[in-house]
Amino acid sequence: MKKFLAAVMLLMILSGVGCAGAEPQNLSGSVNQFCWKYFATLERKENIFYSPYGIHCALSILANGASGDTRKEILNALEVDSLDELNAAHKKFSAAAEKNYRGENIFGEFNLLLVNEKIFTRGLDKNFQGVVADVYKSDVRKSNFSDGDLKKISRWVSDKTDGFIPDYKSIATSATLTDLLNVVYFKGAWKIPFKSANTLEDSFTNLDGSCAPALMMNNVFKNKIAYFADEKFKGIELPYTSNAALYLILPTDDVALNVADAWNAETFEYRENFLDCLSNCSVFSGEVVVRLPKFESDIENNLVENFKAMGLKKSFTAAAEFFNIVKDTPLKIGNVQHRAKVKVDEQGTEAAAVTEVVMVATAAPNFEPPQRVYFIANRPFVFVIRDVESGVILFAGAVNRL
Repeated sequence: MKKFLAAVMLLMILSGVGCAGAEPQNLSGSVNQFCWKYFATLERKENIFYSPYGIHCALSILANGASGDTRKEILNALEVDSLDELNAAHKKFSAAAEKNYRGENIFGEFNLLLVNEKIFTRGLDKNFQGVVADVYKSDVRKSNFSDGDLKKISRWVSDKTDGFIPDYKSIATSATLTDLLNVVYFKGAWKIPFKSANTLEDSFTNLDGSCAPALMMNNVFKNKIAYFADEKFKGIELPYTSNAALYLILPTDDVALNVADAWNAETFEYRENFLDCLSNCSVFSGEVVVRLPKFESDIENNLVENFKAMGLKKSFTAAAEFFNIVKDTPLKIGNVQHRAKVKVDEQGTEAAAVTEVVMVATAAPNFEPPQRVYFIANRPFVFVIRDVESGVILFAGAVNRL
């Protein structure tokens, strides 16, 4: 089946404001608003997959390396007012994630800041370096961005994703002054696995109405999973054995295909409330018949135009105010890349994303469902991998074709 959207995650840059004294806030409001703001900038007729959490981390670090209007436009894109609170929220979430994901369920975030050896001796800004190390646990290394160093980046990504992304190609060049990479990796086993014997050959109706062959996983969950529906959408929660779950969303109209545009047209409050209802409601009293295609996608996108569409304009120009990274070295964003990969099968889900930011020199109402409901994902659907405790959306996407 066709590969689809991705996104990588890199982080770059931190500034003169640390997170000491800031009151930790829940990260979900900012990340989840950013998730759907970014979703709105995408081509929704194609398959979609990305990590809003990973891209959010990258921009959070960029905010720390910026000042003035450049910082303001990044914070506006992230839907936050206070850099101190943003850093504290990231630190709080990272600590909780480290505690909550154990054994066969894994969630990890890894950061690496590379500095061109030509400017390495100038030294990183001490406040920036402190936040990078304390909040984002980033290694800092010097590099000449030669072919050999680019191969080292690829090996680093492969190592941090347990080989799930083995062939990442960095966008750094000889003109790169700093390059910060963020990797997010998730591997979760279903709390209630699908039986391989029940997986059957079937068809999936693509967004354009054509049909594609699909290996369809089947299960009947009796008093086991959450189901929620209103007059617009219906959704289910498939929990993993730890602190995360997969949320699947279809139109309530059983013949509607354009779920991505329909979901995008809703307000943030509606979408957040819908997912909260799924996460917080009791398990469905009765049977939920689920058919879900096995799918795998690997998507790589350049994010420059997406970031500009979300208000990051000065950051890409000679007027950018990234003064808090390397001493006496004015920087601007030169390029941004995101690659994201996901695999869903009978046992669970594996997902990873890399975000890379290269810096260069400046020149609704509910209804009562019947006793048996059907969630047949043989047509386009939206999906979200969400941290249950915090509500933070780790990955999001849409399958429009197989």
